[in-house]
Amino acid sequence: MVKISVVIPIYNCEEYLEESIRSILNQTFKDIEIVCVDDGSTDNSLDILNKLASDDSRLKVFSQENQGSSFARNNALRKVSGDYVYFFDADDYLVEDALEKVYANAIINDSDIVFFKYDQYRDNKFFKHLGLDIEEQFPNVDFNDFTFDCYDYRIRAFRGPFAPWFKLYKRDFLDRYSFEFPVNLNHNDVPFHVKTFLKASKISLVPEYLYHYRLDNPNSISNTRLKNFKDIFSIIQIVEDFLRDEGLFEEFKKEFDYFKINRITYEISGRPNEYFLIAKEQLSEIDLENELLSKNVSFKAKTILNSNSIEEYNSKIEVHRLTNKNKRLSDNYNALKEQNESLKKDLSKTKKKNKEMLSSNSWKITKPLRSFSQLFRKIK
Repeated sequence: MVKISVVIPIYNCEEYLEESIRSILNQTFKDIEIVCVDDGSTDNSLDILNKLASDDSRLKVFSQENQGSSFARNNALRKVSGDYVYFFDADDYLVEDALEKVYANAIINDSDIVFFKYDQYRDNKFFKHLGLDIEEQFPNVDFNDFTFDCYDYRIRAFRGPFAPWFKLYKRDFLDRYSFEFPVNLNHNDVPFHVKTFLKASKISLVPEYLYHYRLDNPNSISNTRLKNFKDIFSIIQIVEDFLRDEGLFEEFKKEFDYFKINRITYEISGRPNEYFLIAKEQLSEIDLENELLSKNVSFKAKTILNSNSIEEYNSKIEVHRLTNKNKRLSDNYNALKEQNESLKKDLSKTKKKNKEMLSSNSWKITKPLRSFSQLFRKIK
């Protein structure tokens, strides 16, 4: 048995695969196994994996027909032996001491889940991701000796980011509730996040950026999400069914409505009219006067209800965007205008003081001395 099992689904990522896998193999924390499941790749990904595995026995390679990352993760979960499980994406990479730090935090806090922070990068330029706000929720605490649960931070169960690759999970916890990723659906990490967060008794955080998330992989799920536009409604239904089965629906009704509205409005960009009609029907059943919603999300949801087609909705959103942009430009113009007026007043005061000084008796009396000083500097 090892301390951490790293689960990696792989599909057609030959360009990044070796760099990504080596970021796991080169971790300062060595007591790991790496369970790779190739999901029917049609490029050289499997050959790269087998070559890496021949050099390091900790890497175990399995293959399956192409069935999606969720099926691959579930397949891997049945093969792991570690005390903790970490899900990794094969086009990203980990900071060298990441597993060492999150494992130490997990042991100290006896955590079911350990969160850590991540940044994003494109063309080797890095951008800090500000979506994880646990530090703001629990200020002035020592995260080496601090845990919380869903009742301490209710909205976090229903708020993204939802991905599993910035969390470490205790395997006994995953096994106890038989957690798996729903198959054949985009956004399958969403219900996994909601379920595990709601059932965990101890959640902790390593407040450091330990994961680098690649933005420029055209084959990633986030870059192909528009293909199956109805999946988000299936995901929302899975979450609702779970809450009802667990007797938590009424208790978390406001948070669930927040989640549903956010997911529907977030996913509407680029969708066909069929998506719009389903979204409108589902939003008509929800109270949109939910104080958890941001003004922007609330506006989008109400605009869906007050529109008759995706084209009308998009037009209203564009008008709203341009109106806000115009207001920002107008505010900036007025601020610059005020600044210009202030500078004019300062200039006028300076000119007045300068004129007063030049006409003063002391300036006139000292004029010969200044002339002598200038002459002396020239001679010198």
